[in-house]
Order: sequence, then C-alpha cells, then structure tokens
Amino acid sequence: MNARTTLPALALLSVLVGAVALAGGLAAGTATAQTANATADVSVDDQSGAASVVVESATLPDGGFVVVSNASGGVVGTSEYLEAGTYEDVTVEVSPELARSQVVIGQVYANNGTESFNASADPVYTNDNGQPIGDTAYVTVESTETATATATATATAEPTGTGASTETSGPGFGVATALVAIAGAALLARR
Repeated sequence: MNARTTLPALALLSVLVGAVALAGGLAAGTATAQTANATADVSVDDQSGAASVVVESATLPDGGFVVVSNASGGVVGTSEYLEAGTYEDVTVEVSPELARSQVVIGQVYANNGTESFNASADPVYTNDNGQPIGDTAYVTVESTETATATATATATAEPTGTGASTETSGPGFGVATALVAIAGAALLARR
C-alpha cells in the first residue's frame, strides 16, 4: 500500500473500531452509569444448549449480576444477585430459550442496591478505558426434528374362493390423487 491508500484505510478502520465500541456500549444495556473496576472480569466459552448459558468465570468486585445478551444487545438472561467475589460455572437461564445457534455476550453488572437486576439502573462494569467488560461465545442449538406420523399397512383377509391375495402395502394412489386423476380424465373426455 502506498501513502495515498494507507491514510484513508486507517481512517476507515478508526471509524469502524469506534462504531463497534459504541455499539458494544449500547448493547450493554441502557444503564445510566458505568462502574470502572480493573479487577472485574467475565469469560464465556462456546457451548451448546438452548435453555441456559454457562459462564465459565465471573469476577464482581462489588457484587452484582452476570448478564447474557444476544448479538443485538437484548438481554436474554441474568443470574441471581451475586456477592462480591469470583465465581465459576455460573448458569444463566435464558428466556425464551434460544431458537437457533447464535453469538451471545456475557457481561458483569454492579448492583444499584436492590439486589434485583434492572438494566436501566444497574451499571455495567467497565475497564480502564471505559469499555464494558464482556466476552462473546457461540452457542450451538441442536435442531430437533419433529416426528411425523407414517401410515402403516394393515393386512386384510384373503377373499374366499379366489385364492388370490391382495397386498395393501406399497405405493398407490391416495384419495386426493385419485380425485385429481378422475377430474383430469373427465376434462380429457370433454375434448
């Protein structure tokens, strides 16, 4: 790259990084304040499941909540109130259950004193740069196939006196197909 293309590329990269940082702050919720604390931390690993997300570890220096959001920033689950400390394998119930595989964001929030999570009142923990502390993970949701009913053939008794058997299993016309065939034959006969 020469100087003419490097400068615009760096400017574009700076704008993109700023936009991502702003979006990350907005996705963290609409908390009115942020709690800066370099010791707060959260770690979420890729996993599978639809009903809950397991946060590998979370450090909340002043207590608070572990919050899981979707990639759009919508809160999908919160932990119960946690006292100050470090926690491992925090299971956060997701409601409604995840319908598809997706990226989730784990974050730690301080408590505003009510010990009940409130996205607009509880501040997110931030790093020294003022960025929300969070970690992303990919949650795989196993698709469940719905069982469909299949028709089973039933044997019928052999007609008496003919010695021939009638098989009732195998391909054949259904009622709807037979009606379509009859209607088609009637139309052809009219020509």
